[in-house]
Order: sequence, then C-alpha cells, then structure tokens
Amino acid sequence: MPRRPVVFAVGPELDERRIARWLPRTERSSPVRSSDRTLLDTFDGRLRHEGLVLWRRGRGATAALVLEGAGPSPLSSPWVGPAGAVDRLLAGELPDGVLGTRLRVVVGERALLPRVRIRTRTVPLRVCNGDGKTVVRMWIEEPALAGRAAANGALGRRLVVSGVLGYDGEFDRAVAALGRRLQRAELGLPDEALEAAGLPPGGFSSAVDVPLEPGMRADHAMASICRRLAGVLEVNFAGVVADTDPEFLHDLRVAIRRSRSALKDMRAVLTPEDTSHAREDLRWIQEVTGPTRDLDVLLHEWPSMVEPVPAAMSGDLQPLVDLLHKERQTAFSTMRRHLRSRRYVAAWDRWKAVIAQPAFQGPEAGHPIGDMAGRRIRAVYDGMVKMGSAIDESSPPEALHDLRKRGKELRYLLELFGGMWPAEHVKPLVSTLKGLQDELGHFQDDEIQVKELRSLGPELAAAPGGTDSLIALGFVVEGLTARQNQARQDFARRFADFSRPATRQIVRRTFR
Repeated sequence: MPRRPVVFAVGPELDERRIARWLPRTERSSPVRSSDRTLLDTFDGRLRHEGLVLWRRGRGATAALVLEGAGPSPLSSPWVGPAGAVDRLLAGELPDGVLGTRLRVVVGERALLPRVRIRTRTVPLRVCNGDGKTVVRMWIEEPALAGRAAANGALGRRLVVSGVLGYDGEFDRAVAALGRRLQRAELGLPDEALEAAGLPPGGFSSAVDVPLEPGMRADHAMASICRRLAGVLEVNFAGVVADTDPEFLHDLRVAIRRSRSALKDMRAVLTPEDTSHAREDLRWIQEVTGPTRDLDVLLHEWPSMVEPVPAAMSGDLQPLVDLLHKERQTAFSTMRRHLRSRRYVAAWDRWKAVIAQPAFQGPEAGHPIGDMAGRRIRAVYDGMVKMGSAIDESSPPEALHDLRKRGKELRYLLELFGGMWPAEHVKPLVSTLKGLQDELGHFQDDEIQVKELRSLGPELAAAPGGTDSLIALGFVVEGLTARQNQARQDFARRFADFSRPATRQIVRRTFR
C-alpha cells in the first residue's frame, strides 16, 4: 500500500528545475493542467469531523464526487446532482454504491452544501529510477479561491509527494531530502481555503460552550449564555426559512427551549417586566415552529413506522405519504410566514435588547451563579423524583408528558451550567437522565404521531386509493400503539436507575 502523501508549503520560486537539483531524475510527467472543484460538507462540518473530504470535481457529463479519507484511495462516483452549481445535496439524492453509503452514515438528515470553490493549476512531476520507471509522484499545486470568495485572493502553493506501490524506500528518501529544505504545510487545502473565505473549518456549532465560574454574577452568566443561544438561532435562521434540511429547525428550536429554560430558572435575575415579555415572545416562536418539526420527525421515522405493514400492502400507503408531505409543506409555509412577520422581528428585537444589557436589574442579579444553578438543579431533580415515583400503570399519559418536560428542564440546566462541577459527577447524571428522556420521548412522540395520522383519516378517505391506504394505516397505528406501550413498560426500569439512592447522593453532594 503506498504511503500517505506528504504536503510541503512552497514559495513562488520553486519549480521542477530546483526540485531536480535536490532529487535527480525529476521531470514533468504530463502537461500542466487546471481543475475546478467545490468542497462539500454539512453546515456543522460532519465530514471534516470524521476526517473526510468531499469534492465535486469537473463540470457537465464528466462531473464527479470524490471522497478522500475513507480508505487508502479516494472513492469516486459520477455526479448525480444538477448540471449547474448545487445549493444542497440530501442523503436520498446521493449515488448508490460505496461512496453514497459511506456519506449517508455520516451526514444523516443534514444536507451537503457547497462550502468553498477552488481553481487549481497543477504541475505534474515524477521521480524516475535508473530504468526510467516512476518511483515517486509529485505535483505542484497553485490553488486560488473562485466564485464568491475569489476576491480573497490566492492560497498558498503546495508540493504534494505521493508514493508508488513497491517503492517505499524511494518515497522515504524523497520526503527526507525535501524535508531538509521545505516546511510541511500547516493546514490542509480545505481548511486553508475555508479560513481564507471567512468560514469556520469545523463548520458551525450549536453547542453552548460558555465558560462559567461558580462565583460569577448570575446576570453576567445568564447574559453570556443567552447571547450565545441567540447567536445559534441567528446562524440557523437562514437555513430554516430556506428549508435547507431539518436540522436547522431542530437547532433553532433547541436554542429557543434552552433560552426559555434559562429564563425560567434564573427569572429572579431579570425584572418582572423583562421576564414577562421574554417568556411570551420565546413561547410564541416555539409554538409557530412546532407543527413543522413534528412532521419532520414523523417523516424521518416513517420507514420504521411502516415495518408492521404487510409487504403486499406497502404500496397502498403512497396516498398517505403524499398527504403527509402536503401537510408538511402547508405547516412550513405557515411557519415561514410567521418567521418573516413584523411580530417575529419585534419579538426578537425585544429579546436581543434585554440580553444586550451590561447588567440585569432583577433582585438576584448579583448572586453567584454557582449557588443559584446548584439550588435549581437539586430542586428540579428532586421534583422529578417525586413526580416519577407517583406514576404507576393507572397514571394518565399527561403524567409522563409532564415528567418529560421537567426532564428537559434538568437537561438544559446541566448543559448550560454543568461545566462548573466535576465531569465525573455530572456525566453519570446526564447519562441516566438521557436514558429516561429517551423512553419518555418515544412515548410522547408515538402519541403525537398517532393523533396526526388519525386526523388525516377523512381527507385520506376522499383521495384516490384512500380506502386501501386507510386499511394499511391501521397497521401503522397498531405498531405505534404497541411501541408506545413498550416505552411505558420500559419507563419503570429507566426511572429506577435515575432515582436510585446512589444518584440522589451524587446530586446532593455535587450541587450544594
């Protein structure tokens, strides 16, 4: 197997004649060529985080997707997207085969987006042995940004050295000789191009990575957190209204829920007037984005939901699938209208004005954040234990829904403020809470989906083929109901783990 290519950063003075003085028998292997390629990745940089680089190379009938980092050699597949520039490429639009399968595992529901376009002039070189055989391949790259980022100028020149199978010794000697005169490139070409274009190489993160100290004033801590969450919403907003992929809306809604949770838990940090307006505005944004998100979840889980349907009847569900997509488009259009409305602009401007203040005026604004957050974490945890202990087989579904909402509050508290305490204490609590939340989430999601599907019955019955679709729908609803019942049975086990004495002691000792 050939060695991994080595890349050196080189100046404009380096050419094949100078390299030939360092490495005898170096010559051009083919004419100088030019290439045009576009780097693709998800908004949050999922490919880069997996060590993968995806290019769209060429144009027209010769265009191809090339994936680097997935094995000893790049994977390539003919381009299946539009002939012109691509705005996005969803998992379902990827080509069949090894490349498409590898990408789907990584990107999930996220769209692959064009991050930066590069034009490169390449001078191909080779090093020969005494018999005239090629033992080392090299090429000088002269890349430059193209498209919208072209004004940012040229990128650094590079010399790429690549091995030839069976000639590892020659490759090592060439790299050593060049290494005595040249410096290795500090950044890969994708990262250098992204930085030059003003884009974060690792993509945009929705994580709340605000450093806090227990003695920090509560209003300063809350302002920092809420400003970060506002930034998360704003960076995802364009992707939401453009309907780029479902994760933009998911991240926007999580940012709103976290903001609402912080506002509720730290309400004494703000004045009652600020708290009242903010809670109303953020709740409204949460409400108008909810229906679209519910249908996104339903459509994402649809393949597993239809597993109980007999194979002979699976085709009967197409009228229902068409109706779900129609419902989703209607919900999205309504949501987008709200998000582009004057009410949204006014609501968001009010919230931004509140969190832009250098200090808040609430009665506990100056209290240490560690004391306030610790007390709140303990109170919410104890409240969950009390609520969950009262749930039995006769409890109504609302009892589990209320516990799930309280669990979300605890989860956000730990995500926003948990970094102030030792990770070895916080992580086990987060882990058991996540297990409990998963079961409660399955229970509630299945109930929501059953209600949504049943509500479509009258419209479905009137559609062509709707009668057969209704019969097949019965199997889907039956499967969801069984899954919901299983989640309820599994709840007791998950809750026992969450509320066991050892976990209670960790909470009491840690969040004092």
